[in-house]
Amino acid sequence: MTDMKQQKSIYKRLLSFFLAAVMCACLALPGLSGTAQAAGAATAIGLAEHGIKAYDEGWKYQYGGKGQVVNGTRVSDCAGLIYAYFSDMGMRDPAGNCSGHVNLSKFHGTISECLPNIHGLLLTMPEYAAPETGIYSHIGIYIGAGMATDNSDYTYNMRRLPVDAPGRDWNAWHLLDNGLLYPSNGWYEMDHKMTHYTNYEYDTDTVIDGMLINDEGYAVNENGDYLPVDEEMLSSDFVSASVVADHLATLYSGKDNTSDLVFGTQPDPDDPTYNGTITGAGVNVRAQPTTSSSVVTLLHRGDRVQITGEEQGMEITSGDKTSSLWYAITTASGKTGYVCSLFVERRDTPSVPGDLEAPSISSDGFAVTITTSDPDAYIYYTTDGSEPTEDSTPYVGPVYMTGYTYKAIAVKDGATTSVTTATVLPSGDIFTDFTYRDWFAYNVEQAVGLGLLKGIGENRFDPGSNVRRGQFIVVLANIAGVDLDTYNGVTPFTDVSPDAYYAKAVQWANQQGIANGSGGGLFNPESEISRQEMCSLLYRFMGLQPVEDYTSFADDSQISSWAKEAVYACRQANLISGVGDNCFDPLGTASRAQACVVAVNCYNS
Repeated sequence: MTDMKQQKSIYKRLLSFFLAAVMCACLALPGLSGTAQAAGAATAIGLAEHGIKAYDEGWKYQYGGKGQVVNGTRVSDCAGLIYAYFSDMGMRDPAGNCSGHVNLSKFHGTISECLPNIHGLLLTMPEYAAPETGIYSHIGIYIGAGMATDNSDYTYNMRRLPVDAPGRDWNAWHLLDNGLLYPSNGWYEMDHKMTHYTNYEYDTDTVIDGMLINDEGYAVNENGDYLPVDEEMLSSDFVSASVVADHLATLYSGKDNTSDLVFGTQPDPDDPTYNGTITGAGVNVRAQPTTSSSVVTLLHRGDRVQITGEEQGMEITSGDKTSSLWYAITTASGKTGYVCSLFVERRDTPSVPGDLEAPSISSDGFAVTITTSDPDAYIYYTTDGSEPTEDSTPYVGPVYMTGYTYKAIAVKDGATTSVTTATVLPSGDIFTDFTYRDWFAYNVEQAVGLGLLKGIGENRFDPGSNVRRGQFIVVLANIAGVDLDTYNGVTPFTDVSPDAYYAKAVQWANQQGIANGSGGGLFNPESEISRQEMCSLLYRFMGLQPVEDYTSFADDSQISSWAKEAVYACRQANLISGVGDNCFDPLGTASRAQACVVAVNCYNS
């Protein structure tokens, strides 16, 4: 009898194991509806927590990295960060890049329309280069409360920022469907906090089960402190992406393929609002009327746009035509930016402002003042990157907000001026050739505010131009806080005039053993500085020590022998990084925007 009981017990255990294995296998199948136990499974909350953990651990960016350890630190690229979560969970993630993850997603939406309260959504920045195949340039993880994490590039590595932070161009979200399970209803643990889901989205600003939930979606006490996790209250109900997608389809006009997401719906051809038609193939919409500014989106021949203003910008030549006139436009999907008039056919007659001049923007570092030539004209402005209209904020007096990009128009008797765009730094400096949407904006803000770099005149910073040797020496002198007035500008270099703006800085650097010239009694101050030359100067300036154990760049053989020690020491000190694909590009040059990054890194070291 005892043997029979033992056999039955063994049979029951084997049957339970078999059923559990079948259930786990079924749960991994994309599209399976119903409820599931998530213990040990990959979940959307787990993916969000993975992004937070990678940020907290300080993962480094490495192109092609998938979470492996290099020099004691885990590395990845943007898609590899997501791949690493499934690898850590013992699963195989079939997506190898951004587009692969998007193509595995069940539902897509634009952030301009909505961003569902779902931890672990994927966020992307479409390139629109080949929308029919879903080509995406960058991918990140939505961690809730309006925040995202991503492993961005060699300069920043892991970042944890608001989705709408300046310079971040997240514009689409995706519900990943590779076996990932999503919260259904009830209490769940997220980042060591209590969060509550109702109908597949986490709740905010409410009270559930007698517990207050704040605007971030977490349970808090009356003092706003996070409540401890109550294990007994936690739900184990998770569902597949298909179930969540069916629900989202009842709330949002999301798309189920990337082509629809990218192209969207073209406006009615009889709608007079869309007074412009794109005439070129693959036309970039720029953040500013210059090709050195960031790309907002890409338009195609025949796309309809709304022309909202005109501005003189960079001169462009296409075929036998040249123009410096740019149109401020709004696309059918709501994106705003600039397109050169050579690539737009305008179908209306623009308003004629007569003697009315576009507004002028100034600042003393505390307030921003906007004026125009006619005191009876009305001024309207924006600070969120959108194009100003008569529905925008009216200017009634100084605005005590610096650290924003202002766009302003003047309106009188139905006439509207062109848009004036000015980026106002907290220092009071104003620049018209970049905005806070550009990736380098905050680096320029810091560098200018600290007095490390300054503009080139006429409210221009010229972020895209390359740094010259003399300019970089001045930057180092500014970082060191040198009183250059104690120098006379006389140097041993025959090509450095004592009257040159960089002469005193070169004299200081030479006397300190930082800059030794380029041979033959020359310094070549007007030559563009190479990346390896920059490292050599930084190495001596910072007093760095050689790095004994390091991983070589893929193009190590191209680095000059006199610069190798400096290159790897600067990388180790986080002063400068590679350019992608584990390459350094030693003979490459650095833009003024990139120099701001290096200067701020040095100043903070």
